[in-house]
Amino acid sequence: MNLKSKYFDSIRISKKGGNEVEAQVTCDWPDCSEVGSYPAPAAEGSSDKRYFCLTHIKSYNQSFNFFEGMSEADIAAFQRSARTGHRPTWTMGANRNTPGQSGNWQWQDPHDLVSEVAEGKAPALAKRASSGQKRALEVLELDETATAEDVKTRYKARIKKFHPDANSGDRSYEEKLNKVIQAYNYLKASGFC
Repeated sequence: MNLKSKYFDSIRISKKGGNEVEAQVTCDWPDCSEVGSYPAPAAEGSSDKRYFCLTHIKSYNQSFNFFEGMSEADIAAFQRSARTGHRPTWTMGANRNTPGQSGNWQWQDPHDLVSEVAEGKAPALAKRASSGQKRALEVLELDETATAEDVKTRYKARIKKFHPDANSGDRSYEEKLNKVIQAYNYLKASGFC
């Protein structure tokens, strides 16, 4: 192996240049001549740095606004993306894309056992309600086959019926109103609607 190769000269560490002292930079703050030991970003998206002294880096950091010049929509999009660390995400769930998937199977299916699922013919699974959900549905006078839209419609109707303003201030319906609100909140929290 040739140690004097032109390909490796640029990556070789020189023993002679390793003891150099870094040049000291002055503070970028106007009318300041102190040593700028603290780097700060010059502009958003730029790799350039500005250097400040300790007193001026504090005031620079306090006045720095990352969202300056961004619209409300851009700020909201940044905040949504920040929840996942600005990494892409996908929807999750068991058998999320099974109905309607293309029938591009890698094996033979002579008895059409799998092709029904691939064509979207899978039977709709009945939504099973838990005992708490059943009790909440009973308060709203609905059965287990109720959809989320049915629950919302019944909830709105019950609120209007039992609200004190609709009953001339009669507080006798207050307990029923509280039960309806609790039932709806339980169904919402449990993912039923």
